[in-house]
Amino acid sequence: MKAVIFDMDGVLINSEPLWKKSGMQVLNHYGVPITYDEMFSMTGIPVPGMIDRACQLHNKNDVDKSKIEKDFFNKGVESIITEKPLMDGVVECLELLTKKNIKIAIASASPLPFLLKIVEQCGIADYFYYISSAENMPYNKPHPMVYLNAAEKLNVSPKECIGIEDSKTGMIAVKAASMKCVVVPNKIEYDHAYWDLSDWKIKTLKELVNII
Repeated sequence: MKAVIFDMDGVLINSEPLWKKSGMQVLNHYGVPITYDEMFSMTGIPVPGMIDRACQLHNKNDVDKSKIEKDFFNKGVESIITEKPLMDGVVECLELLTKKNIKIAIASASPLPFLLKIVEQCGIADYFYYISSAENMPYNKPHPMVYLNAAEKLNVSPKECIGIEDSKTGMIAVKAASMKCVVVPNKIEYDHAYWDLSDWKIKTLKELVNII
């Protein structure tokens, strides 16, 4: 392998609980009575998609979704910047890849300014050759475009890359890009059979040393 491409949320940073809590609070404020469990079931779906699904679920399609999206992002980013919730083993994993001269990138559905701010605030920005955001791309995950873009910018073939994901949506994107896939599922979803589509399943990034 010549490159490892990471998803951000749920892989590098433990942001999923913060996103879900922020989303629930903002949607509740706008009269959409979504619960945390309902938000958690949408793991891997970009923010606009979560808002659409929440509004459909609770028949609240008369709300200002663009304003909800803006407030959702702002509250989520504020929470993540404050907490700086790096996942266990992230720095050690990035150090190992750097020592092995393996190129490192991020492929995320999140907006680029958010991604840049997070890696800077968490002290890991210097490890990444490139950060690929699907925000302004024609297609988001599970489409492979964001991963293919990262590989192109790294000047490596997709078949020379490993993509690391924590969601089913992300895993499909990696496999559709013809890359090897490592999944790091949360504890609740760890035993689901759909992870069989991946090439490796690990519990923490510390286990990546056994793969690279």
